[in-house]
Amino acid sequence: MTINPGDKITFRGCMWDDGWEFDAPCVIYSPVKRYGFGGNSGQLRQMVDSICFDLGEGVDVRSDWPRDAKHEFRWRGWSPDGFARRKRAWHVEIVVQFGDRHPDGYVEYEVASDVEWWGKDGRNTAKAATQ
Repeated sequence: MTINPGDKITFRGCMWDDGWEFDAPCVIYSPVKRYGFGGNSGQLRQMVDSICFDLGEGVDVRSDWPRDAKHEFRWRGWSPDGFARRKRAWHVEIVVQFGDRHPDGYVEYEVASDVEWWGKDGRNTAKAATQ
């Protein structure tokens, strides 16, 4: 995936309690895929920021799961196709607007909206976060 000035991209992800002692699994599942872990939904925002930084630098970000993540998902019994439908998870939808291209090639970006909710169908109870 690459971007151009003016592009607007909606990222979706979730995190859930899988019984780990300190952290929780976190995934960005659309439109690109990243796997990580953290203690709160701020980790999902950091993952989106990392993706946007790479895109702004001109890195071609892959839209499929890394091989090591696929192996871990299989080992843990997680279905990557089911992340968007997880009922007992915090979900986020972060819309990023890409702006001007600098002379060095870097494309600026900013969060246009940031919403999180609990559960698969919790969008009706979602509260917009202020940045």
